[in-house]
Amino acid sequence: MAITYSNFFAPTVLGIAAATLFTVPTTPTTTLLRGGRVRMTNTTGVAQTVTLYAVPSAGAAGVGNAFLSAKSIAGNDYLDVDVPIMPAGAFMQGLASLAASITIQPLAGSYFS
Repeated sequence: MAITYSNFFAPTVLGIAAATLFTVPTTPTTTLLRGGRVRMTNTTGVAQTVTLYAVPSAGAAGVGNAFLSAKSIAGNDYLDVDVPIMPAGAFMQGLASLAASITIQPLAGSYFS
């Protein structure tokens, strides 16, 4: 089993609609994301909510794959969250309650194959 370290995605600002942050590589087909962790930073002075999804390949974001659902982050604060194990082709999506209020960035994780 090989371990590959990479930057899953560049820090980005979440919008109010679910947007794809990264996709687990499909080559090799046995690839898994394990140990993923992200930080969400509220850059406003008031609480905002964040929702994150671990979406299966060819799937869509929904309640069945939300791993953080409308979690409130206090103004000028942050929240670190573990990302579930994700197989090849799965992708992570996220959204915030207010556009341009939450910055998300990867902290940890590895691709295993």
